[in-house]
Order: sequence, then structure tokens, then C-alpha cells
Amino acid sequence: MARPRLFIAIGLMFVFVSSAWGESSLFGPSNRARYWEFSIQTRYVGSTDFEGGGGSRLSIEDDLGWGFNVGYNLNEWFTVGGTVSWRAVDYAAHVSSPELDQTFDYSGWMDTANISVNGTWNVLSKRFTPYLQGSAGYSMIDTNIPSSVDMDCWWDPWWGYTCVENASTYGKDAASFTLGGGLSWQPTNVFFIRAGYEKLWLDIDTADNFDVVRFDVGFLYR
Repeated sequence: MARPRLFIAIGLMFVFVSSAWGESSLFGPSNRARYWEFSIQTRYVGSTDFEGGGGSRLSIEDDLGWGFNVGYNLNEWFTVGGTVSWRAVDYAAHVSSPELDQTFDYSGWMDTANISVNGTWNVLSKRFTPYLQGSAGYSMIDTNIPSSVDMDCWWDPWWGYTCVENASTYGKDAASFTLGGGLSWQPTNVFFIRAGYEKLWLDIDTADNFDVVRFDVGFLYR
């Protein structure tokens, strides 16, 4: 139920702010061609459950992530750019081993990061426009579950022979793809906001897709 409420809140925000600025700001020309754009974004990712063999399952909670985007407006309609985003999210796992006739539960948090290139089509050459966007990139997932512990040792002239534990954790790197759309509004010549929804796919056998609601605040620069 959280996602519909978020969409309603974003829609009401656009209506309120648009009314405050007046019609000329809403339907005037954007004049964004050949401008660079920079934005900070929040990314709400919905909860997801995955089923494994033998009754094992993984539940990832919904949470906010963050990111920033750099783009270049080729003209009034097309923008190319790149995004870096990250998120730390809680999860709970139930592991079942039929061979050993054992089950156990554990929980923790995982760190995720994504680097991608994207393309955006602004449907209208106006300050207010719907848009469609797609991206392709690379995602890194760290479960923070130790897989092995190594000892790194060296001779320190002050402290003598010193050793430090270096723990490796289970993780996965994979290609990622998104496709989505939303609304973009440019209330001034240099300031813009965007709100939209996108579907995120990871090239991992045990993962399918994620729902992402994003909100961007940025500025234009030439």
C-alpha cells in the first residue's frame, strides 16, 4: 500500500507547486538544449521476496536509497547521462537443508551500489513534460556475511610484528537494466524536479526485478 500513497503524494505536490508558479511556467519552452544537468535523487525500492530450493527464502525490506545523476541535453527532447546510486537495506533469510534435515533463520543488512548510463526522452519541449528513461549498468551487492577470514601481517618499526584480520564477505556483481517514466518540471531556467517509476532488472539467476520510485532535484548549467 505504500507505493500508491507515494504516487498520490508526488502527484499532489506537482499540482500544488504548478499552481503556485502559474501557467506560464508550466507550458513555457524549456530552453534546455545543450545544457548540462546535475541532480541528487532519492530512490524508494519496494520489498521483495525470493524463493529458493528446499523451502529456503529471502525477504528484502523496502527502503530509501540515494544517488546522483549527470546528463547532457542534446536538444529539447533527448538527454544522455550517467547515474551512481547506493542503498543499505535490511533482510531476513530462512535456510532449509533437506540433506542435513536442518533449518535456520538469520537477518542482517546488505549494501548495494549501481553505476549506469541512461537515455531520456522528454515527450514535450516544455518546462513540464512526461518522460521515458532507460539505462544499462553494473550492480554490486555485498551481503556482509563473512565467507573467510585471512590474516595480514607485517613488521612495523614502532609496534613490531603486527597482524590484522581481513574478512571477505559473500557478494555478487551483475549487469543491471532499468526502464521507466515519470513527470519532469522546470520551474525556472536553471532548476528542475522529476518524479517517476522504473523497473530494475538484475542479471542474477535468483533475482528477478525490483520496483523503484525516484525523485530528483537538480539544476541546469551551460
